[in-house]
Amino acid sequence: MSEEKSNRNTSVIQHVEAALYVLNQLCIGFVTIWISWMCLRQGLTGIRIHVWLATFGFIFLMAEGMMCFYEGSWLTLRYTRKYKTAIHVVLQVIGGGMGVAGCLIQLIRDKWSIGVTTHASLGFAAFILCLISLLSGLAAVLARAMSRAVSPLVNKTFHVTLGFVAYVIAMMAQYFGYAQTSLFKGQGADFVILMRVATLVSMVLTSIGAIKSLYKKVLSFKS
Repeated sequence: MSEEKSNRNTSVIQHVEAALYVLNQLCIGFVTIWISWMCLRQGLTGIRIHVWLATFGFIFLMAEGMMCFYEGSWLTLRYTRKYKTAIHVVLQVIGGGMGVAGCLIQLIRDKWSIGVTTHASLGFAAFILCLISLLSGLAAVLARAMSRAVSPLVNKTFHVTLGFVAYVIAMMAQYFGYAQTSLFKGQGADFVILMRVATLVSMVLTSIGAIKSLYKKVLSFKS
């Protein structure tokens, strides 16, 4: 009876995770598609190229890359660990590169002035952390070769932690950007609220996999 009850509970958790994964994909899709449509329709010039690169890179590609190892991800569920790692690396490099490029373009447009808004400050922090995260990701891939100098577990834990923090800060920059960027102000207050809610929901649900991964690595340190 206890084994049957345990299997039933596991099945319920798996169904809940699958439902949350679908909800997350809907939020990511809504934000990414709407912003891509708006920016591409009006032309990738001025502020729009920054908005599109940061959104497509951070909101879409980096989020999908983070969820590659998530048990509830039915897109990568049947892949081996090796293929999941390859997909993760490609998505993170392209997504991180696009996000960094978007921030760099805006910095150049602003003549290297960070700005005084919350969006600008968080965006610059995400820019720096993402650069470091990409480098730590390379180190994580080469962890076996570097095992004599740095423990692979330590290196990968550092990479997951840094990548998670960079992603959360990038999402918060996006959240504040809806109200502090001229591109969205003309859409109305209700639409800004809708975009903010979709972004926050996506951030929380995408973070589940990263938090579980960090928890497992902390347990590995103790064992």
